[in-house]
Amino acid sequence: MSSQRRSALRNALEYAAYLAASNLARRLGPGPLARLGAALGLAYLRVGRRRREVLRFNLRLAFPELAATERERMAREVARHFGRVALDALRIQNLPRDELQREVTVLGEEHLHSALALGRGAFVLSAHVGLWEVISLVVGERVPGGLAIVHRPLDNPLLERHVARLRQGSGNTLIGKEKIGRPVVRWLAGGGAVGILIDQRALPTEGIQVPFFGQPAWTHVGLAKLMLATGAPAVPTYCVWLGPGRYVVEMQSPVVPAHLPAEECDPAALTARLVAIDEAFIRRYPTQWLWYHDRWREVRCAAAGSA
Repeated sequence: MSSQRRSALRNALEYAAYLAASNLARRLGPGPLARLGAALGLAYLRVGRRRREVLRFNLRLAFPELAATERERMAREVARHFGRVALDALRIQNLPRDELQREVTVLGEEHLHSALALGRGAFVLSAHVGLWEVISLVVGERVPGGLAIVHRPLDNPLLERHVARLRQGSGNTLIGKEKIGRPVVRWLAGGGAVGILIDQRALPTEGIQVPFFGQPAWTHVGLAKLMLATGAPAVPTYCVWLGPGRYVVEMQSPVVPAHLPAEECDPAALTARLVAIDEAFIRRYPTQWLWYHDRWREVRCAAAGSA
C-alpha cells in the first residue's frame, strides 16, 4: 500500500504507538525489554489472523517433514523473536555507537576486507534474520565512507524519518530501491560497499523464480546483474540475536564473479546461488527469519483457492 492511499489518521496512530514504544525501550534494560517483546510477540500471533495464516503456511511449505506440533512450536518462537527484536531495534536506535559495538561480536571481518581489496567495491548481502538493522551500523563503522544501503522507504512517512535516521548511523548513505543501478555503480567504482537484501518476494514483472526452501520463489535479479556487470563480489553477512543485548554478525567468504564457474555466469544462476546461501544460513537459525513475510504469495493463494 502506498503512502498516498494511507489515511493521515492511520499514520498518526502508528507514529504515536512508535513514540510510546521508543520511550519505553529507552527506560527498560535489555532483559526486561526482551521479556516484554516476547509477550507482545505472542499476543500479536493470537490477534493477527492474516499474518498468523501466512506464518503457518510458510512453515508448512518450508518444513513439510516436521510434525504439526513442532511447526507450531516454531511459530510461537518466531513470534517471540520478532517481538523481542522489534523493541530492541528501538533501544539500539538511541544507543551510542560505542555501546552498540560492545554488544555485537563480529566474525569473519577479514572476508569483507579481502573483498574490498579486489578493487571493485563490494556488496554486503544479507537477509531478514535476527536483527538485520545491526549490520548496517556495525559494518558501516568498518568500511571507508560507510555503507550505501539499498532502501525501500516505509509507507508511513512519519516513521520513515526515524528508520532512515537509524540506517544512516555510522555515516551510511541510503539509495532508493526503485532506481539503484547508476548510484550503486558509482559507489562501487569508488571502492565502497553496498548493503542489499534479496530474500523478500519480487513482483513477477520484476524478478525471476529460483528455489527457496525447495519451492520456486519470485526473487529480484538486480544484484546478480550488477555483480556480473561490475565484477563486484558479494559478502554474505548475517546478524543473529543471542540474548538480551547480545548479537553476533557473521561475514562469510565472498562470492566473486571472476571466480564463478561458467554455468553460474548468468543472472538467473547467480541469483539462485545467492538465495541458496541465504537459505543455508536461515536453516541454521530457522526461528529468526521473517516467516511473517508472504514470500510464496502465489502458492498460498492457489492453495487457498483450491481448498
